[in-house]
Amino acid sequence: MKIEWLYEAQAEYRDLLSFHLNNVGRESAHRFADRILGAVGKLELFPEMGVLRENTLLGKHGFRVVFIGKYTCIYRIDGDFVYIYHLTDARTDYMYRIFGVTASDDNEE
Repeated sequence: MKIEWLYEAQAEYRDLLSFHLNNVGRESAHRFADRILGAVGKLELFPEMGVLRENTLLGKHGFRVVFIGKYTCIYRIDGDFVYIYHLTDARTDYMYRIFGVTASDDNEE
């Protein structure tokens, strides 16, 4: 498989990397980059390693998510390509909106 970062994901990666560099330091930025790029690189060999929730709108369209520490990588497999759509902070409610879970759903478990 070949990895293709779409524009939005590239911008999100650059923003997060810049945040680490400017607010935490060069060493943190290097660790962040190594961790994100290493995990995304594994998708070349294991494209289906991410979570697929088929009972959600995005899941029905083949979108998967890989959790990388406190970040999430949202991607889709199409032919011989893995397209990276987003790289987000998993601590926000962004993932809940994408995968169709609300805070009240979490409390019912």
